[in-house]
Amino acid sequence: MLVIGGVVSLLVIGGLVFFSVSPPTSPSPQPQPQPQPEPGSPQSAPQPQAAKAGAPLVTTDRYASPSDSTAVVIGAVNPNGALTDYWYEYGSTPSLGNKTPNQTIGSGYSVIPSPGYIIGLTKGTTYFFRLVGENRLGKSSGAQYSFKTTQGNPAPVGSAPSAKTSAATNVTKVSASLNGQVTPNKSQTQYWFEYGKTNDLGSVTSLVSIGDGSALLSALETLSALTPDTRYYFRLNAQNQFGITNGAILNFRTKK
Repeated sequence: MLVIGGVVSLLVIGGLVFFSVSPPTSPSPQPQPQPQPEPGSPQSAPQPQAAKAGAPLVTTDRYASPSDSTAVVIGAVNPNGALTDYWYEYGSTPSLGNKTPNQTIGSGYSVIPSPGYIIGLTKGTTYFFRLVGENRLGKSSGAQYSFKTTQGNPAPVGSAPSAKTSAATNVTKVSASLNGQVTPNKSQTQYWFEYGKTNDLGSVTSLVSIGDGSALLSALETLSALTPDTRYYFRLNAQNQFGITNGAILNFRTKK
């Protein structure tokens, strides 16, 4: 391949690509160095823009776990920056017609598992379902799938978890420990905290699995890189296949 000022050879060895360039036949003018903008000047590289809130992003999973009269269905919701509720629409025809109770999923930008527990179904019947999410900026629906209830399979044991938010501790200028209590209620449960500088919260911690027992357990998460002398709001959330439970919103102020 001929290029200005020399010849480029391409060699492939063991999947690796090597380039070699022959010396130019005559001197080529060297590019002159360009002046660099000083840090902080208008010519500096642009900073990434903050995410823009919008309608929730919703995904229905085709998987369902039916019994004779119930079904556990799953999906995922990204609240997309605004306080979001989700629910499942279902029915024995594709037109649906029924819905589960609303569940509050939060207001951040993280994708959060969103299970639903459908009850009162008829044995040996095909049902259609889809996940729906809504916030102040719009409503979104996931794809529609179906399942068939069983004949002779009992409903699962357990119920939605309990979640209680407790006061923050170990508060410094830039960090704090968030606390709470969770009871899994005999179903595999996970918890997380939401937090932010307003009651809208907006940030979430990682999901933590806490088992499927019936005992009251402690929930803990440490926040860092906070702003000094600033009030933060937070709450504990717990979730299992039967639903999500939201603790009360409490607050703390970082030290000066």
